[in-house]
Amino acid sequence: MENKRILIIDDELDFVKMLQVRLQIEGYEVLVAEDGTKGLQIARKDRPDLIILDIMMPGMDGHMVCDMLKKSTLTWSIPIIYLTAKTGQADELLAMEKGAKYYLTKPYNPAMLLEMVRSAILETGQTEKKEGRILVIDKDLNFVNELEPKLKQAGYEVLFSPTPEEGLKAARKHHPDIILLDFLTSHEDSHASISIISHDESLQGIPLFILAPQSLMARVNQRMANLEKFITKPVNYILLLDTLQRSLEMRKA
Repeated sequence: MENKRILIIDDELDFVKMLQVRLQIEGYEVLVAEDGTKGLQIARKDRPDLIILDIMMPGMDGHMVCDMLKKSTLTWSIPIIYLTAKTGQADELLAMEKGAKYYLTKPYNPAMLLEMVRSAILETGQTEKKEGRILVIDKDLNFVNELEPKLKQAGYEVLFSPTPEEGLKAARKHHPDIILLDFLTSHEDSHASISIISHDESLQGIPLFILAPQSLMARVNQRMANLEKFITKPVNYILLLDTLQRSLEMRKA
């Protein structure tokens, strides 16, 4: 089996050498970057299976690196383990918000780190097929082109309609497990479009999520039938996938 590849982004060269040797003994291929800029370049070029990331580095700090990794279509799915001397709870919470898998402080427990590495890589390699069908109703093709590969990689079948009218037809025909409807897709009355889809008898029970910028959330009537939750644009894909998975699990329960 091909060795899994790990990228270490850390400017402490002596520390990195010791960590590199430890990981290589465990059978991992190890890539190294001494700053955030080089780390991003290597991550996008070589697509490692895991990234171990420090916070305190010259120029771009670890939080900025994590943020950019999670926003890129090339690297967003790579699990990230923070390994840092910063012990504050605020940094740990920020790391988790940005999509990190684990947070470990220096000096670290080698056995704990190796277990985190194995767990993160195993979970990524054994991504459960959700076998869910998602209907996306959105006129923004750039957003759809960004969203579709992420959903497919997570195991979902993706259907797309650019208008509420076409979306309603697709929903009746394919009966998706979840509908994502952009609030601005309707050129006339967004509430009317939401109401038509949410009250259609053939679609009862299908969770409906509304996509909208935060500035428009107050304009959406939150008491509509079947309306599950609002998803803010720009989308945090880690939170989106978690929300979709939870919704499907609740339907199956």
